[in-house]
Amino acid sequence: MKPLGNSNRPDREILERVAAGDRAALAELYTRDGAAAYRHALWILRRPADAEDVVQTVFVTLAVRGGELLGVRRPASYIAAMVHHEALALLRHPDRQADEGAELLLEAHSDAGLEVERLALGRALAKLDATQREVVFLRVHAGFTFREIGRMTGVSLFTVASRYRLVLIRLRRLLEGEDE
Repeated sequence: MKPLGNSNRPDREILERVAAGDRAALAELYTRDGAAAYRHALWILRRPADAEDVVQTVFVTLAVRGGELLGVRRPASYIAAMVHHEALALLRHPDRQADEGAELLLEAHSDAGLEVERLALGRALAKLDATQREVVFLRVHAGFTFREIGRMTGVSLFTVASRYRLVLIRLRRLLEGEDE
């Protein structure tokens, strides 16, 4: 799997253009990284409307921050960190209601056997808490290293690796029906 944030245009150039207020550069960044940011938010929040709100907030913030972007080395990591913080802030909001949305976590497959497995895995993932789902998403789907995930989420490398290992154990138990 190819890590997020790959582009034909060097990251430095696009960030300089966004920092200078170039709306076309912001649109290019959104086109390149917006879908990944949405999937990341959806894995944490399990509600499409909330995930959309988080992504919009992140990209509006990017547009407003301007010069702060010049110190960013890897936009995909920076955007993932922003998604992390916005999504967790939304989770803590007192008016937010939970939604199961397990079927949204994994993309549909046309093969019936794979579809059954996908739904079982989606239900198991939905039973994890937001931080556990996020580690799985960032590692498996986004291709970030444990060190990068630690930087994005503000926890140590050891904590990220430990969470990931424990999530894999819990998922195995959930899929085998041992951890209901």
